[in-house]
Amino acid sequence: MDAHEAVRAYLEELRRAGRRASTLRGYETDLRVLIDCADRFGGSLDEAVVREYLAWPTARTAATRARRLSALRGLLRSCGRMDLLAAQRDTERTPAREVRARPQRDLRSEIDQVFAVIPHHADRDHLLFGLLAHLGLRPGEALALAVDDFQEATASLFVTGWGGKRRRVLVDDRQVLLRLENYVRFAASSSGPLFTAVGRSTPLRYQSVQHRWAQYCARAGIDVKLSDLRRAHVADLVAGGVPESVIRERIGQAAGVLDPGSILLSREESDAEMRAWQERSAAGSRITGMSNARERHVG
Repeated sequence: MDAHEAVRAYLEELRRAGRRASTLRGYETDLRVLIDCADRFGGSLDEAVVREYLAWPTARTAATRARRLSALRGLLRSCGRMDLLAAQRDTERTPAREVRARPQRDLRSEIDQVFAVIPHHADRDHLLFGLLAHLGLRPGEALALAVDDFQEATASLFVTGWGGKRRRVLVDDRQVLLRLENYVRFAASSSGPLFTAVGRSTPLRYQSVQHRWAQYCARAGIDVKLSDLRRAHVADLVAGGVPESVIRERIGQAAGVLDPGSILLSREESDAEMRAWQERSAAGSRITGMSNARERHVG
């Protein structure tokens, strides 16, 4: 396929999807390098071009490399040519022996350990990070919330996502719901931003939130990225058997193809799926707690 045409069509697809201008600029800059690589190989997008493109950012920061790979994955997914990454995966593949020896990370347990070091009186931090970890909000979405976006009668948050698109998120986690209700009643202003800096009416900055989360991670002795909170919630939903259409609607992720057997559900059906998942999770936690208690008693 022609690299120029593939990149042009992909960027136009992102613009129509309402992706942020900063994301478009970054992807366009990265994929312009891909076009330069393709021009040296005749203009077509093939394995040699992909290999050349991926070899360029080895001396760059981890964030730049991640963005670069994300841009390429999105382009190839859009073109239906993800197989072009096979050669790169083969060159970076970790030996099977090392993979087996590497312990599997329990991200949810690590997040719980970080939450355990947050002071009980830090209601704002518990609530803010809880929205990310238990509702799957992006940090920017949580910081953009207004007091009026919470509808207590239906336990609903109306979240503004990418491209200004609004979606409803059921606050199905009981602890998050209680904290949100109390915060709106006693801590937040009657209107305006939900999360503000101390003594100010301006929205809390992302850099401040990121710095605060890093402090808690350091105190807990655990390295968990802010983006891992949302990722862990999605993993919990997938493992809990929540339909993919419900998950995508909840986290505001419309990209990708749903499973062939997946159907779109009504608001009531989606809420029922989420509440059923919460009941299953609570039941599993009770069983685990009883098992641990019996083990301690026997010990």
